[in-house]
Amino acid sequence: MKRKNLIRLLLALAALFTFLGSVHAQNATTLETKYRQLQNKLANNQFGQPVYMDSSLQSNTISGDVYSVVNYPYSTVRTALDTPTEWCEVLMLHLNIKYCRALGKNKVEVYAGTKKPQPLKNAYKMTYNFKPVINDDRYMQIIMDAKSGPVGTSDYYMMMEAIPLKDNRTFIHIRYSYHFGTMAKIATNLYLDTAGSGKEGFTIVGKKTNGTPEYITGLRGAIERNTMRYYLAVEAYLGSLSAPPAQQREKRLKAWFKGTERYPQLYEITEKQYLSMKREEFNQEISNN
Repeated sequence: MKRKNLIRLLLALAALFTFLGSVHAQNATTLETKYRQLQNKLANNQFGQPVYMDSSLQSNTISGDVYSVVNYPYSTVRTALDTPTEWCEVLMLHLNIKYCRALGKNKVEVYAGTKKPQPLKNAYKMTYNFKPVINDDRYMQIIMDAKSGPVGTSDYYMMMEAIPLKDNRTFIHIRYSYHFGTMAKIATNLYLDTAGSGKEGFTIVGKKTNGTPEYITGLRGAIERNTMRYYLAVEAYLGSLSAPPAQQREKRLKAWFKGTERYPQLYEITEKQYLSMKREEFNQEISNN
């Protein structure tokens, strides 16, 4: 390579690294600002802990966001959640995830299904791209996205970002979203009108006649329930790391279910049913890897 071309290449790389550094710093600053803005809501809310939930429905894209302060050092969070294998352990805690495995360093294969025991052949296979965008002393961000999902849904997006706080705590943000087409909208509305009728999310939209909170329902209610389930999975995973490795999976299964018991909106099956189903699904995962 000629000297002039080499210099141009080095200058281009330097500019790229400078640009990426500024973007990452901006992301960290944005999350730090969000933390300051949410101080009152994190301290006073219906969750009884430093958690804030939000959701949105724009055109045909539905998204849910959970912000939370967790009592784990940032150094623990950033090292515990930076590989596809670790995220499979997290995702498998969710009722609807029947199977998960890492495909190298940049792919995650997931089978999504019902909230009850289901043969793997009847679940829907999804392949997520796994993107560890950044992981430094000030900020971390992991993104997983998939082009297609079940029943006409698409553009699945899951993101987690985190920043360190004082006193060995960490502020985390989890976003979960997807796009739904006509078929998916019809199927979802049918579910919400039948089996999903009366199911609520977490955003308070008013008060009932008896004075109790009235929570959001419909598509936003559904995305809020699932986003909360993923947040509780992250929380349970982090909490399990203090146990010996052989006991961690069982500890997080029980912790995840206990977490869901705090919120009536999340009830689907009993603890006994959940543990039995998940133990079987994890054994199925082992036999397929």
